[in-house]
Amino acid sequence: MDRSIPGRDLIGRWSLSFADIDFVNSKPALTRLGLAAQLRYFASLGFFAIDPGSIPTDGLSYLAEQLSVEAGEMAGYVNTRMLQTVLG
Repeated sequence: MDRSIPGRDLIGRWSLSFADIDFVNSKPALTRLGLAAQLRYFASLGFFAIDPGSIPTDGLSYLAEQLSVEAGEMAGYVNTRMLQTVLG
């Protein structure tokens, strides 16, 4: 399955606001990329990703660039219970 995102959609749906970046950066380093991915995934599709493979690679790379982290730092973060804890 092709999970690439057209450039205009990448910018429109996967860009973090300054407030998003501040919020994400206030969380533990190992959870930042995963949290950002879940936030943008939810904003784009209306639900959280359960399977890390469902998050577009292009989106992760773009988020990692915005957060100045490596895209590989996702490392299985996608866990909705953990997300609920972080957001709570």
